[in-house]
Amino acid sequence: MELTDPRLVVLLAVVALALFALVVSGFPRWRHPAARAASRGLTVVVLNAVVLAACGAALNNQYLFYSSWSDLLGSGSTQVVAHHGGSSVQIDQAKVNGPGFSAVTSPTALPPLPDPGQRMQNYTVAGARSGSKGQVLVYLPVGYDPSSTHRYPVIVGLHGFPSAPKGFVKLNFLSSIDVLTAQHRMAPSIVVIPRIDTPADLDTECVNGGPGQPQTDTWLSRDIPAWTAAHFHVELKRTSWAAVGYSYGAWCAASLTMRHPDVFGAAVSLLGYFRPDFATNYDPLSPAALKGYDLVSIARNDPPPVAMWVLTSHEDGLSYPTSAKFLAAARAPLDVTATVLAHGGHRVSLFTPYVPGAMAWLGQTLPGFRA
Repeated sequence: MELTDPRLVVLLAVVALALFALVVSGFPRWRHPAARAASRGLTVVVLNAVVLAACGAALNNQYLFYSSWSDLLGSGSTQVVAHHGGSSVQIDQAKVNGPGFSAVTSPTALPPLPDPGQRMQNYTVAGARSGSKGQVLVYLPVGYDPSSTHRYPVIVGLHGFPSAPKGFVKLNFLSSIDVLTAQHRMAPSIVVIPRIDTPADLDTECVNGGPGQPQTDTWLSRDIPAWTAAHFHVELKRTSWAAVGYSYGAWCAASLTMRHPDVFGAAVSLLGYFRPDFATNYDPLSPAALKGYDLVSIARNDPPPVAMWVLTSHEDGLSYPTSAKFLAAARAPLDVTATVLAHGGHRVSLFTPYVPGAMAWLGQTLPGFRA
């Protein structure tokens, strides 16, 4: 019986009910009091373990944290690393359509930091174009000086769902960037981590909805870059901006980069997907509008000159189906480096070992991030 087989949940539930019946009935009825107490205690312990296993199996069936018994038991996963499409040289030399940073300006004097001397800054930002409002965390490089004129590349870090900017911070992205920077394998960078489910807890899939609905694509592609440039010394060219995310955030990173190559030159997608995956309670796009977010179609028919680093797994039912189609469709000037795992479900522990390599790739690929 497979780990994700619904019958496993039923079996565990039946076993739990049987154990509960034993506890209530007092069976087996040992004559010796100590034996009765020990038997009853052991049954209660096993009952609790089975109930937890049943709950875990039910949650796993819904979210596919572990895709198989070998995945659960930590068996090694083979992987294939492949390259699709163009090259980083094409990305460096390409000219793209779109406003980019043409309307973005950096003030001569920057606003004061809310927490001077600290690397992590906390803001609440209102988007002038989108009307969205949310928390934005900013992680500054070592030695950042607001009075200096030195400009930094920018990584926009995008969290999963449900989560918040602190979810991105708790993982190993920032520590990996620090290590690579100290090793001179990556240029010192500013990491901007906005809330992407605005309003909070709404799975917008980072798209612009219709009138009266969230304009999350505009929030991330226009408002956040403009706000960042107004508050920090940053480079204003697309080869110095990258979007990095996991799961829901990985989809957002891919969408922003594929749809706005005038702003983002690269994306890192960790267990992401390449078409929107809306919840049943939110369906903001008409079929015609939805086509504009079909990254598989964009990769096939109008590939932009951007670089993508993609991690997916054959056993990840959310990530793999559209990732496989995206990789098959990718062609120059789109440049895709992909790691495809043979095993592994949709969970944090699967992708975190690959974060350092993904950040090192960014430091090697986009000119703005090269040490």
